[in-house]
Amino acid sequence: MHNDNHSQNQRRSSDRPSSDGHRGARSGGPGGNGYRGRDDRGPRKDHGGRGGDRSRDDRGPRKDFGSRDGQGGRNGKPGGFRKGGKPGGYQGGKSGGYRKDDRGPRGGKSFERKRGEGDRSQGDGDERRDFRGPRKDFRDCGDGPRGPRRDFSDRRESGPHDDRESRKDFHPRDDQPRGPRRDSRGSGHPREVFVDGKLMAAPDQGDGRDRGRVRDFGGRGDRPRDGRPPRRDDGARAKRPNSHHATSARELALSALHQLRERDAFAQDIIAKTIDKSRLSREDRAFATRLVLGVTSTRGTLEDVIDGCMDSPDDAAPAVRDALALSAYEIIFLQKSPHAAVDQGVELVKTVAPRAGGLANAVLRRVVRAKEHFPFGDPRTDIAAYARLHGFPVWLAERLIAELGPEGARDFMVASNEPAPVFVSVNAVKASEDEVVSVLAAAHGDPTPVTVAGRPVPGCYRVSSGVPLLDGRVRRMFSQGLLLVSDATSQAVASLVVGDEAPASFLEIGAGRATKTILDQSCAYRRFGRQISDYVTVDVHAFKTRLLQERAELYGVTVTEPIIGDATDLDALVGERTFDRVFIDAPCSGLGTLRRHADIRWRLRPETIDESADLDAHLLASAAAHVAPGGILAYATCTITHEENADAVDQFLATELGFAFEVIPYENPELGVERPFFSIPLEPGGPDAHFLALLRKKA
Repeated sequence: MHNDNHSQNQRRSSDRPSSDGHRGARSGGPGGNGYRGRDDRGPRKDHGGRGGDRSRDDRGPRKDFGSRDGQGGRNGKPGGFRKGGKPGGYQGGKSGGYRKDDRGPRGGKSFERKRGEGDRSQGDGDERRDFRGPRKDFRDCGDGPRGPRRDFSDRRESGPHDDRESRKDFHPRDDQPRGPRRDSRGSGHPREVFVDGKLMAAPDQGDGRDRGRVRDFGGRGDRPRDGRPPRRDDGARAKRPNSHHATSARELALSALHQLRERDAFAQDIIAKTIDKSRLSREDRAFATRLVLGVTSTRGTLEDVIDGCMDSPDDAAPAVRDALALSAYEIIFLQKSPHAAVDQGVELVKTVAPRAGGLANAVLRRVVRAKEHFPFGDPRTDIAAYARLHGFPVWLAERLIAELGPEGARDFMVASNEPAPVFVSVNAVKASEDEVVSVLAAAHGDPTPVTVAGRPVPGCYRVSSGVPLLDGRVRRMFSQGLLLVSDATSQAVASLVVGDEAPASFLEIGAGRATKTILDQSCAYRRFGRQISDYVTVDVHAFKTRLLQERAELYGVTVTEPIIGDATDLDALVGERTFDRVFIDAPCSGLGTLRRHADIRWRLRPETIDESADLDAHLLASAAAHVAPGGILAYATCTITHEENADAVDQFLATELGFAFEVIPYENPELGVERPFFSIPLEPGGPDAHFLALLRKKA
């Protein structure tokens, strides 16, 4: 509790010289009505030949406490009761200080305890007597009695602060201003207060940077303590000092979430345009990215929790809900300190709705209490609780259990909520591995070669985190086209598609932003010493094709003909041309990349999987006619559903066009087994889930 008694008593007994030479004197002569202060008691008797007035430190003993010869002293000790045996009466151990009798309670302590202790010892030391009890009072400056002392018992009965209005012995001085009140908020101030019946953080708590300023909350203290006027910004009214604010990483993450909602955009695109280009530290950017991807991937579950902690879901605007979701994610899924998460959440809400701080405080405290019962059911028997525990839609959790089994589904969902491991690929067309690895090591990336499904992936390295990629030397390699970020399984797929024999021609369907294009040509250069000379790409989106051309130029890879069009009708795009390799990087549900594409989880619908499987069947049928005899048709996805993977290939092989193809099995050297398809599941700590089928056209 805030205590200002000490500062008030300093003002009451301030060191102002009076007309008669005493300090702290008030108007009114002897016998006057007002309290005359400690130093107005009149001259003391001369003990030691030093007559006249004297200061507090050299006055000697007071008459009522007996003489210095040891006769009549309090407790039988010379000079009366003294703390630590020091002369001059009880002064708290300080020379010339204020007596504890007059100061009032300090630190918010009441007199109740002292009064109940009984009397202190008298002579024999057995009986106790309160040293602050009644004493001989002299109202006269001379030797006569002063009259009865004012009774302070009401103060001790009512508490340390209840008698401020009733005490008449300390009148404010009208001759001089009091000056600014002493600011003691630096210690002992409550961290929380009740406002309108709601527990809220105290407004002047913070990191200490604004300590020493009296904040303006509509009362006194609208100026800094040093007397300078408040700073003004471009002529606007002075801003109130704010010692409480959210961290820059959280504010940037909240801004990205606003853009995601307003533009209906993809998280990675917004992150690239906002967080990646910010001037925050590398660690703050990594944390902001984690928050954006985490909130986006668990948004449905967070919304359910927030709705359950509000009286009405309509109580908060969408921007406020974004901030609440961010803090709820930290509380539930990141296991952050509840106090820190609530405090930061309230400040985040205030950045978008200053008057909604109380609402945010109440809702987030309910979220903290609700976390004790999360996921609100037994995950072993309740599929809704099981899905909620991992932040998945119920229908998708049911689908994963059906596809992967209980253990596989659990590993998949746990891995989907982890930060994605970071893999990079060295562009062999423009850089050597030793050159790139040395720079990554110098940036503390700890590059490690990668093996997938028992086979090493050439040019693929795993780095410790995304932070080393923000190092200036590493970013320079990106800008020069020497290094590419790509999942390890994706790089393994490109290596298998290129094959062990150099193809003379290559058709890539669904080329997108050229990631697989760069990987294919880099692998060919590393393996054969040259790029594939006839490399044709097809994509239905014009903007992706333009981006493909820009990136191909940056990385120095060959694309002889980028085509924009619908690959389900390749005859209209490439005529009767055939290719040694036809690679379908098929559009799919993308469930294998949930860690990197957080938007998928709550945008995906059950019918989307069926639609993707139907589109893939048309792509296979269209591409089959453009595979040269003895050539290879490669079909790849980044999902885990049977409809889009093995079932799609089996259905194609059962068609008339499919009869002309045979499956090239994949052999895992580590396991010594041969499987029809290359399929990598999503597991904690591992790369993304991908599927690849290699079909050779019979000669």
